[in-house]
Amino acid sequence: MLRSRIVILVMAMLFLPVAVAARKPRGNISDPAAFSRIQSYCIDASDLADDEALDLRDFVSTERGPKKLLSKLPWTYVSDCSQGNHDVVIRMKFERFAPMGNKAPAEGELFTFRAYLRIWQDNASQALYEVEAAPSNNNLTSSSMQQVNDPPAVQRRDAIYSAFWMLVEDVQRVSQAGSKR
Repeated sequence: MLRSRIVILVMAMLFLPVAVAARKPRGNISDPAAFSRIQSYCIDASDLADDEALDLRDFVSTERGPKKLLSKLPWTYVSDCSQGNHDVVIRMKFERFAPMGNKAPAEGELFTFRAYLRIWQDNASQALYEVEAAPSNNNLTSSSMQQVNDPPAVQRRDAIYSAFWMLVEDVQRVSQAGSKR
């Protein structure tokens, strides 16, 4: 009895990493080889509205600390995208969605955000990586989202966190898949 449990436990430990590595990334990676070679990144908020850019910069300054989300990326953070000493540029875009899934909420209607995180190499015509995320209290597939009373800044930060969390997981998956070859 004990021996069979040990055998089952050992088998599970052997096959679990394979099963995890076999999971597909949540984001779309257009060039997995180039994605796996990323060593440095910057985050460009120049195309965002002032409040969105502020939320993104606040997120970055908070989550770059030790044991925070961005510290889990194996890449070096470059604070100034204009310097050109980075491999890729991360850009975000936000859209508002009404609770019934309509893109444009009516004036005064409750809404939620979607965050779109895209990673670009210089002079590339296509994003190297892209993922869509929603605040954790909503999902991307539900036809009837929950009504959310959180302020826009809270929803945006939550959606940003979700997008970067998916990026971190995808980087780990690609790294694990590459080390298995």
